[in-house]
Amino acid sequence: MPTYTAHAAHAADQPGVAAQYTSVAPALYRAALGPVNLEHYLAAFERLDATGRVLPGWNLAAALCPLGWLVFRRLWRQALLVFAALASGALLLWAVGHRWLALPWPMLAGLALAGLTVLCGGLGLYGDALVHADVRRRIDGAVSAASTMREAMELLQRQAGSRRRLLWVAVVGAALAAAAAWLAFAGAMGDRWMPDTGEPASVAPSAPEPEPAPQPPVVGGEQPVVPAADQAPVQPLLQEPEAESEPEVAQAQAEEPPQEKDPAPARPPQRAAQRRLYINVGLFADPENARRTQARLRQAGLPCAVEPLVRSDGRRLQRVRVGPFSSAAQANAAVAKVRAMGLEAVAAAQ
Repeated sequence: MPTYTAHAAHAADQPGVAAQYTSVAPALYRAALGPVNLEHYLAAFERLDATGRVLPGWNLAAALCPLGWLVFRRLWRQALLVFAALASGALLLWAVGHRWLALPWPMLAGLALAGLTVLCGGLGLYGDALVHADVRRRIDGAVSAASTMREAMELLQRQAGSRRRLLWVAVVGAALAAAAAWLAFAGAMGDRWMPDTGEPASVAPSAPEPEPAPQPPVVGGEQPVVPAADQAPVQPLLQEPEAESEPEVAQAQAEEPPQEKDPAPARPPQRAAQRRLYINVGLFADPENARRTQARLRQAGLPCAVEPLVRSDGRRLQRVRVGPFSSAAQANAAVAKVRAMGLEAVAAAQ
């Protein structure tokens, strides 16, 4: 028996109910929908029944909070599909966008916002049609299961959404949204350098290398390299050695105490040992972060390596270094490239 024929048969058995409502269908719709946003759905259902086909409309609640709206309206199958779509999209962004392509967080957030816009827009346009199809299905089931019109309406009212149910859904949804935002923030902070500590993102070496002892000036020798992270950007990090002037050399030789003459012929002073220059980029507690940084530096054409270190407290770290370089000019050029990539650059020499 068609739905409206069954409705008319029950209305004939219940003349009081038929007199209370102008027609049978609006009364059943009211019982199945509940008091929340009732007039909006009655107007949308009247338009859908008049045309007999699915038409787009606009449901603000479905667009603003799609998953909570589906749960409140007991659209369980659609809610499961939306949850699966959200979980799959988040997993795809994390695995492909973040881990594989190493996209920055602003770009990942933009892709996630675009996907949410499409999902919310689709539910906002066709949310009324989804509720209309579900209400028609529940009305058919209630009319078939009940023996009278009153019993069918009571059964529909028990399944309808109430304001108390709306409050519970809102509270649970707010708690889940806060938990998801906290997890996303913790993940973003954990991906920075030294994720297992509360230190700032800029990482300095945990065990600074001992400074070399002061040495007397050597004619023609190279000056020791000192980290210049705190200097102004306009000053070069490393400086090329400069030869001492002849008057200064003569003065230094005159101030030297007289020494006994060695019968062996005097040998020319040996040049100081060539030092290797490095650029310390940072320390990482996560080896994966160190490998990603090494890959970025290699793509920029910089020679780099990852060296394991063990701190005094037993914690293992990974140090990324650029180099070695044979001259200060090469090291300064590497410093400029590293800082242009948004990474730290601290000079070191061995």
